[in-house]
Amino acid sequence: MCYARIMLRVVIALVVLAGTASADENERSWHAGLDLRADLGTHPIRAGGGLTFGKLDTMLVLDPMFWTDGQHDLDLFGTWSVVDGGYGPLLGWRTSTIGIAGGTQLQEKLVMGLGGTLPSVRCLRIHWQFELAALVVKHGGDLPTEWISFATGRDFIDLLNFGMFVTVEYARPL
Repeated sequence: MCYARIMLRVVIALVVLAGTASADENERSWHAGLDLRADLGTHPIRAGGGLTFGKLDTMLVLDPMFWTDGQHDLDLFGTWSVVDGGYGPLLGWRTSTIGIAGGTQLQEKLVMGLGGTLPSVRCLRIHWQFELAALVVKHGGDLPTEWISFATGRDFIDLLNFGMFVTVEYARPL
């Protein structure tokens, strides 16, 4: 399956979830802040922002540290609150660009996990998330396209990254 189709499906799923947010949950807000990571799968400090529609919290995360090593990550994900307090599953997509000798390679990853909101202080909001990022496809950079493989355990394990991150954000109602 083409990576663009997968990304389109993730975007459609987030839009559908935003549209199905309950009408009595008029919590609509915007937020922007820092994404602080403890894993080595991406840069440790990234910037992001998003919108909250009832139980759905969406976020787009950009990597401002691309100038340090030529690698850039772009995340689009959403968390659906299944219980009060904002705890629930996380689903999204990460596109990484990595400069290599033959050009730029794109790595497309499916991101799944769990997240939750910690107690807020006025307009300051803190979220924590645990994620599993599975490399679905690598392409570009004059290399052959590689899809996730289940041929051997080594193939599969090398394509998985576990991570934990915290977002510290300024949030205001719409």
